[in-house]
Amino acid sequence: MYLGSTGMVCSVGLSATAACAAMRAGIAKFDELRFRDVDGLPIIGAMIESLTVELQSGSRLVEMLAMAIQDCVAQKPAMGMERVPLLVGLAEPARPGGAAGSGESLISQVQGRLGLKFHSGLSKVIPKGHTAGFDALRLARELLQRPEVSGCLVCGVDSYINSHSLRWLDHQWRLKREGHTDGVIPGEAAAAALVQREAPEKAENRVEVVGLGFGHEKATVVSEEPLLALGLADAARQALAEAGWGFHELDFRLSDVTGENYGFRELALIEGRLARVARSQNQPVWHAADAIGDTGAAAGVVQLARAAAAWAKGCAPGTRAACFTSAVPGDRAVALLRCDGA
Repeated sequence: MYLGSTGMVCSVGLSATAACAAMRAGIAKFDELRFRDVDGLPIIGAMIESLTVELQSGSRLVEMLAMAIQDCVAQKPAMGMERVPLLVGLAEPARPGGAAGSGESLISQVQGRLGLKFHSGLSKVIPKGHTAGFDALRLARELLQRPEVSGCLVCGVDSYINSHSLRWLDHQWRLKREGHTDGVIPGEAAAAALVQREAPEKAENRVEVVGLGFGHEKATVVSEEPLLALGLADAARQALAEAGWGFHELDFRLSDVTGENYGFRELALIEGRLARVARSQNQPVWHAADAIGDTGAAAGVVQLARAAAAWAKGCAPGTRAACFTSAVPGDRAVALLRCDGA
């Protein structure tokens, strides 16, 4: 399964090209929002400037997703989208402000906004939070076995820029603020990746999804249990086994860590569990939240777009990458990518 094209919209860019260039340059866009925390102080967030804060959650998701899809499919003007299922990752149903229940209407609204028609019977939403994009990749891999499916549009869209989500983060003491650095900066983004059975024709860099793995962690970020990183380690082992790689053979990693110590501890623990052979070179870890904050259900597909852009620009530290996602309720997912021709 190969990546054909990608699209993205976030606080530092309204296209995958612009956003990934900004992240490579170390540009971040964090500003005071109009919302205030329980102490009456302005909340710092990463908002898309072209979207007014008055735009309500459902409409906000539609607008962001439409922009990301438009960016993605503009590179494939000849492909008939009626044979392409639209698979959209959304926030978990239990998360306040995550637009739970808007699934089918979201797809129809996006189709109307773009004037496109995606596969009528196979398009669906996947409300799994941070891991949703890789759950969509797993479904896409199954759907691509059908001869009538020419490709799948794997997407993720999410926004914490609403009073309900911000209040939820605040009440859990998870907002980064003065005097409390162990927290997240709320953000918003949409990302899209067109995946196909075969490598795109005339592509200089062929990016292939070579492994997927899934697990579950009992010690979540909001629980009191000691973190052992068993869920993410299980997911990584599955993905590595599919690819036939060892952990030491990865050239770089991408992660959805949000700024909380929990996420960095989890990454360190899985390295200890999986690294059995010493590397002669560093294995960099990239985290987009440094630039665009926590983007929830969009985070996994953001990683796909960022890795593809790095290979296209010739600035990736190697040809093998691992993408890690951890959802708040405990789901874990890992995707392995390989680039031929980089």
